[in-house]
Amino acid sequence: MPHRGIRFVHAAVLVFSVVLSFLLLRQLDEGEMLGNSALVQVVDTDDSTTGSQVIRAVELLSAEMQVGVAREISDLKDPDRVRHLYVAAGDSESRTATWLANGYPAFSSRYETRIHPISDLGQRDPRGQYYVFGPAEAGNALMAKFSDLGLTATISHPLSYEELAGKYSDDPLFWALCVVALAAVTTTGASVLLSAKAYGVLRLQGVSLIGVVLRDLRQLRFFWLMSLGILATASLFFLGLYNGFAWFGLLVIVTAVIATLLTLVVLATHLAVIGMIFKLEILPSLKGELPSRTATIGVYLVRIPALLLALAVAANVTLASRDVATRQENQDAYSSLGDAVSIRLSGAFAMHLDELNGRVGPWLREADRRGEIVVVGRRDLQLSVSNVHLPAGEILIVNDTYLAEQEVFDLKGRRYTSEGATNKAPDSRTVRVIVPESLSSHTSSISKAADEIINPSGKNQKIPFEAHISKTGQHLFGYNSGALTYSSSFSPDQDRSLVRDPVLVVVPNGSHFLTNDGYTSFASQEAVVFNDPDDVSKALKSEGLHPYITAISPVGQKNALEYRNVSYKLRVQTFNLAVAAIVLLVAGVGVCLIYARKNAQSIFVRHISGWCYASNHRFILAVETSIAFVFATRVPFEAWQQRQELKELASAGTPAPFEPTHITALDAAMIAGLVAFEFGVVLLALAFFHRRIVRGKVSEV
Repeated sequence: MPHRGIRFVHAAVLVFSVVLSFLLLRQLDEGEMLGNSALVQVVDTDDSTTGSQVIRAVELLSAEMQVGVAREISDLKDPDRVRHLYVAAGDSESRTATWLANGYPAFSSRYETRIHPISDLGQRDPRGQYYVFGPAEAGNALMAKFSDLGLTATISHPLSYEELAGKYSDDPLFWALCVVALAAVTTTGASVLLSAKAYGVLRLQGVSLIGVVLRDLRQLRFFWLMSLGILATASLFFLGLYNGFAWFGLLVIVTAVIATLLTLVVLATHLAVIGMIFKLEILPSLKGELPSRTATIGVYLVRIPALLLALAVAANVTLASRDVATRQENQDAYSSLGDAVSIRLSGAFAMHLDELNGRVGPWLREADRRGEIVVVGRRDLQLSVSNVHLPAGEILIVNDTYLAEQEVFDLKGRRYTSEGATNKAPDSRTVRVIVPESLSSHTSSISKAADEIINPSGKNQKIPFEAHISKTGQHLFGYNSGALTYSSSFSPDQDRSLVRDPVLVVVPNGSHFLTNDGYTSFASQEAVVFNDPDDVSKALKSEGLHPYITAISPVGQKNALEYRNVSYKLRVQTFNLAVAAIVLLVAGVGVCLIYARKNAQSIFVRHISGWCYASNHRFILAVETSIAFVFATRVPFEAWQQRQELKELASAGTPAPFEPTHITALDAAMIAGLVAFEFGVVLLALAFFHRRIVRGKVSEV
């Protein structure tokens, strides 16, 4: 019977494959339409055809090719949790026809898809996303049809291997697959090595290498079937409760692919390690000896990548932990917003920005004049003021309403107030540039940069600026996480809802200092917030803005969803770190086992000759100490190299092209803990095997 560690690996592979498939399909269902073969994106139109003509053409193509075509549109009031699918079924027996009759079989219970016939679109602008459900050539046919109708379209295949690989190459789920594969290799190798004596007996009986492997597989057959049956029953029960068996066939296929991939890795390792054991003579093999040089090289070939992977996963865990903690601290700021919403502009006008700016910009200006919105645009400080070597920071372009809602204090502790209630016309007032005391020596350069930000074309009249100084150490609310704006010191995934010591550029409510495209640009970054959602709903009807605004997004709800997503990523990365630690544990014990079995007699002789413990094991201790030192200093050394590179760029007046690596106390503790764990495992395992050897149990090592 194969070692119980091998049985454990095969069972763990099956369980992990099901869990990973479930998480992957849930994530895909919340971002894409499952089952599609192509996505056709209509990006422009020459206005030669109406929306109803496009709908009719889609229906005819769908019926002719017997394929489903569906246009996706976000829900106006809940875009992060609800989407609408307007379907042309094509065939009464097709999957999409079933959706029209029974609704979409959502895999994820956290996202709702509402199905409508495509004729319900009416005269809606044809620009948008069209999913194709059918043969791959149907996507090209649909794009050709759109071209005949005067529409410009692009095609992609969201569920193809190429696009999924690019999308998930740095996803926590991919990291989980890599870590588990490495754990499977390590545990399988260790389990086979621990059975070296049993394999020696089989060799003595004349069993060949392939015969030994086939014997192990035959003995695993019943265990595999039993594990598969238990897992299938549990999965069916859970999936039935979770989503009513939606996309069960797809889940089985994805699970089978992942399980097959991992099983092949396990079997290849099994065969390779047994082949290594067969290189020994039969007599040493019966004693449990191992081909130490080959085995040691093999273990280190697994152990070094495992250490690198563990360090990378640990860095992701600390980053995710900080992000979760930061978002948790910011919850109070978002809860104070109540029903406040931001707007999402249609991407259909990406090639007609003048039209978008001309319709949406003036409306936002009037809403600003009435005090209905809070403007909180962002710009990177270093990038905006590139002629001066400034520290990392941000510039917030805000309106008077922002100062009415958020507290900003001057050097004497007095609050800067809104001037929106004054009788002065907005265009007759000044733009206030409020600079933190720590940057006060650069006020003139910052004011010049502020002019370029709000008047980039220079077409406006000379804008009057008035400089002020604020107290250092203030954290100001940015009304969003900052994910849609560039920062030289933060990644897009990091929460920047509270900004420390930003420069404020306060533009009078409704003034023409901020251009139409300035308003729409900030709106596209979710930086224009309406305190009352009804103000947007009324304007959609009265101003005819439906073609330009696709959704009204509750600010607090969006933040809660982002918090849920980063918490999920932290849980997955924590799992990855735990598995990586198990890999380090098994690999460390494996190194000591191979070393002890090879050198048991010499260790015993040196011990009875009076050698001290450190001298007896000086070689392996020196190797392991060197490895621990390299990995303990690797991240700090890379951070130091990066800082030197950034200093050279800064001295040349070049903005930072990447965010610097910041090693926090949590990072240092995580690295130190990981290295201590790795080194401690080796020391404990070595001490255990040393003790057995000196007690005269050389043959039992």
